[in-house]
Amino acid sequence: MANKCSVCGKFVSGTDGAKCTKCTGVMHRSCATGFDPCKAGSWRCQPCKDKGSRKSPTHTFDTVSDGVLQDASVEESVTTSLAQEIRLLRKEMASVREEMSSFRLELSNLSSSMTEFNKRGEAVEERMSAVEQLVNQRQTSPGETCLMDTITQLKAELNEREQDDLLNDIEISGLPEKIGENPVHLTSLVAKKMGIDIGVSDIVSAERRGPRRSEAKGEDQQRPRLIRVRLARRSLRDDMLRAARTGRGADTSGILDGDARRIFINEYLTRTNRLLFYKTREEGRRRNWRYVWTRGGRIYARQDSGSSVNRIRTDADINRIFGGSPVCI
Repeated sequence: MANKCSVCGKFVSGTDGAKCTKCTGVMHRSCATGFDPCKAGSWRCQPCKDKGSRKSPTHTFDTVSDGVLQDASVEESVTTSLAQEIRLLRKEMASVREEMSSFRLELSNLSSSMTEFNKRGEAVEERMSAVEQLVNQRQTSPGETCLMDTITQLKAELNEREQDDLLNDIEISGLPEKIGENPVHLTSLVAKKMGIDIGVSDIVSAERRGPRRSEAKGEDQQRPRLIRVRLARRSLRDDMLRAARTGRGADTSGILDGDARRIFINEYLTRTNRLLFYKTREEGRRRNWRYVWTRGGRIYARQDSGSSVNRIRTDADINRIFGGSPVCI
């Protein structure tokens, strides 16, 4: 049977408590009046002492009632604290419910937006499929193919006519650019450097082409623009190009002051031929073709000295020559 303290009424262990030798009552050592562990075998509780001395146990009852009142106040404070925590917890739960409701509403809106987006995406895919089918039908149509071939051929013919108008033109690149320079005079000096006697009257026009180039990062000098020169006779132009091919390595020494820089003389090509020549050179370099050159504004390529010469007119020729059977002239 569980032991309860006769003073405070709470549980007390038989080994840790104070036991009265007269009434065998057990109480806490802190509740036991005058308890001495060394004299535990002869110790008596206060009521037994009072009975023995015929005194009223009023003091003992007062002590018990004080302990009961103290316990009641502790229980009341604990109950109040728990009630406050429960109220706070309810407020937090209500806040969580509101946030969850807002989250569900946003999730619903997002789901609606995604559904609408998927519908639009599907509509776009359907339209793209219809356009692709229409393009395929047009490409497979014999009349459409013939029309595209005709347009390509007309573009090539226009480009050749435009190039024929430039048969007297050359370009000089590598000449440093200076403020107040005279391109006509520079052209005559370059011709003399190449061994060709050209007077001012033989030069129809000479000018720098394109906007002034900005200074490149990491370079001390500005990259010069090329000089486009139109000569009075085609024979002079051919002489200049021939001298440039035989006298490779010409530089600016004797023409301009400063460090010698290499100069280059080439045919002046149309914008279409310039781009086509660049693509041909890149493809030839990638496939180790030894010869890619221009003559009379036309572009040619040859794999080695023993192979045939191929004329490049369009991008399709590049694909056929470097990717399949070459187009020979």
